[in-house]
Amino acid sequence: MTKTRADKRRAKRRAAHSHRDASPILFTDRHRDHLMAAMVAEQDGDLETALAHLRRTPHRRGSGWERQLAELVTLGERAEPWQWARFAVAAAQRWVAGVPSPLAARIEREIRAGAGDLGAPNDPALPWRLRARQITVSRTVADSLLFDELLLELFLVRVAPELERRAGGGRGWAMAPGRVYELGEVTGVELRVRDRSAGEQRVVRHLGEAVGTAPGSPVYGRLLDVPGAPGTPATIFASAPLVVDEPAARRLEHLIEEDTHDLTEWGGALGAAARSGAEHLPPPPDLDGEPAAGVRLLMDQGLDRVAAELFALVQSLVAMHAIDPGSTPVYAHHAAVALADPAVEAEVGRRLVGPSYAEMWRSFAAAAHGLDRERFLALAAASLRDAADQGGR
Repeated sequence: MTKTRADKRRAKRRAAHSHRDASPILFTDRHRDHLMAAMVAEQDGDLETALAHLRRTPHRRGSGWERQLAELVTLGERAEPWQWARFAVAAAQRWVAGVPSPLAARIEREIRAGAGDLGAPNDPALPWRLRARQITVSRTVADSLLFDELLLELFLVRVAPELERRAGGGRGWAMAPGRVYELGEVTGVELRVRDRSAGEQRVVRHLGEAVGTAPGSPVYGRLLDVPGAPGTPATIFASAPLVVDEPAARRLEHLIEEDTHDLTEWGGALGAAARSGAEHLPPPPDLDGEPAAGVRLLMDQGLDRVAAELFALVQSLVAMHAIDPGSTPVYAHHAAVALADPAVEAEVGRRLVGPSYAEMWRSFAAAAHGLDRERFLALAAASLRDAADQGGR
């Protein structure tokens, strides 16, 4: 079959938009200098400079670090203390990875041994699950150093006091114990959890912990009490908790109940938890295959592959919300991730506003926080304006 000029133009656009930063991330010495500058700037509370340096590296746009920086920069004075608290812990995790300490090396050795095969570091040919295991091990090592060894206190007092100030004070955060919690129900922005050892019920701010996990799933994490507005949860997980399987949960609970401080035992248990947690990390999107017909159409209309996939996801969430509104917190979480892409946000604002969408966007806003909530409310307002315009015709 002979291709027309239009076919050739569409094929060219698809090729141009099929990947976004799909090549392997290769850091030069200059890129590493920008990363170090970004870390120093964020520790000083200068997030605009930190974001500018980060965006001069091959670091993926839309990564957790970039998204967190961009949100706080956009919100400015509207950012709440819990957002600064969560950011302070994330910044401390980046800082502690470079702390030269024999104790840090020993803790990393024991946790890595407990996690099993990790493969070679920085090997782009590794299967996703091994790379996921490396990610969870790195986070678990950082968590242990910051809290079990109190390095978070050093970070907040001597390295980044400005982050502590903006978070409303971090006294006692480094003493937050690691616990196994059972996830309960989500209502709006509230997540109920139960400490499996103490039996205590807590209400925490839901930041996506229940997304992709079944009610009753055990997780290992730490809770921080932070200042909050009246009537909203003032407790958060310090960072995303590890979803663990039952054997790993029981092993951790045993050490908690025995109140043991044996480094080898704890390292083995945390390594097993990291290995279990890696199984629950979502794989990255597969952008190598041929896109679905709807995604291809969006690419032909000017969106790149990533934005087209994300917009298609939002469309599916809209359809699912009409069938199962009880899963609104999950839909809101995924929609918020998609809307963080400016191209997707603009496309949603053009196509998915109107009288039939207003209530849905309001329900998403009720289950969201910060900039995500503002985006949903803006879409709801645009939908109401559209309804008013239609009514006036």
